[in-house]
Amino acid sequence: MSDHHSNQQHHILSNSMAAKIFGTLLVLTVVTVWVAQFDLGALNFTVAMLVASVKAALVCLFFMGLKYDHKENTVIFSTSFLFLVIFMILTFSDLLTRGDVYVKDMKKIIPDGAVATQSKSKYESPWVSNAELIAHGKELFAAQCVTCHGAGGGGDGVAAAGLNPKPRNFTVSDGWKNGRKPSAIYVTLTKGLNSMPAFASLPSDDRWALAHYVRTLGPHESEKDSPEDLRKSGIDASGGGSGGGEKQIPIGVAIDLMSQSR
Repeated sequence: MSDHHSNQQHHILSNSMAAKIFGTLLVLTVVTVWVAQFDLGALNFTVAMLVASVKAALVCLFFMGLKYDHKENTVIFSTSFLFLVIFMILTFSDLLTRGDVYVKDMKKIIPDGAVATQSKSKYESPWVSNAELIAHGKELFAAQCVTCHGAGGGGDGVAAAGLNPKPRNFTVSDGWKNGRKPSAIYVTLTKGLNSMPAFASLPSDDRWALAHYVRTLGPHESEKDSPEDLRKSGIDASGGGSGGGEKQIPIGVAIDLMSQSR
């Protein structure tokens, strides 16, 4: 009974050994913080995992008493590290074959020639109003703008009460900071203004359609954009196109970028 009882006794870690292990853990913590100051690329993950594994092993062996436990328990616990190694190998095989995912400049991962010079419009001159553009703009306005600007464009939408400054009243001709010309409204939609967010994510044709429809909500002005107005707005009116000069990434490249950012 005495032998059996002695085998079940817990090992008491000496104060000197506890102090040594604690000091080692502190040193490894300092190493972790110090290494984090450097950009090692994919090695950042490797170093962090190695240091963390050493610290966990020290805690398990000494503070949890695994070093002094029965050998079969040590074997069972050590086997879990085998599965960890397998997991890390599979992870590294994926991570190290992705290419450079730690980039600071998007140009590094966009292939040469992947960016088109200008998106194409289905309209010959979208900056010139026509019935089709206005009708399309009306549909977009109902989906995108009514909440703030109201169904009639009076700036009295349901969300207007919580906005400062208040949404633009499209039914009056005064107070337009960028003007009421189609190009001015187009630029405002693209870049945003005050509390109104930018709608650059909308296709260029949609922004032109909205610009033309918004003008119909106020006084009917005969004033049109001159070539100089279009140039000042950064719009290339020569040879068709969107008139916005936007650069677009092909869908295939965009999907690759999204997969690399996850």
